Amino acid sequence: MSGLKRPLRPPDWSDTHRAEARPDLTSARAAYEVALGTMPPWVRRAMGLRNRIVHLFGLATPTMEKGMADLPIVAERPKVYEVGLADRHLTFTLETRLEDRTASLTTRIWFNHWTGRLYLAVVLIPHKIIVRSALRRLA
Repeated sequence: MSGLKRPLRPPDWSDTHRAEARPDLTSARAAYEVALGTMPPWVRRAMGLRNRIVHLFGLATPTMEKGMADLPIVAERPKVYEVGLADRHLTFTLETRLEDRTASLTTRIWFNHWTGRLYLAVVLIPHKIIVRSALRRLA
């Protein structure tokens, strides 16, 4: 586990996307690895561009060589797998939940600085596209 501590207050922003998961996915971690462990080339390029830009501002830039699988684990149980990252502009977690062949991906964000809101405004549309694309890989 990463030792990442979620803030004690409710998240400032969150969204949840759901999809049916195929029967061979029996744990939340397995669903996460299929959905986000290997990213399509266009997502890898977009994340590479994101990393080059935010690095200029001193923000965390995970390698993403293994897709989102490079993110530190926050919590792991059979039906819940959560990764996250804390930086000076925001703290976020991405939770994968698997229940009754339904997978859900929940992103939670806590703003640590006003620049976190700006960052979310810039990445919100790509975020939704990437999450929906990831969920399609679970069918």
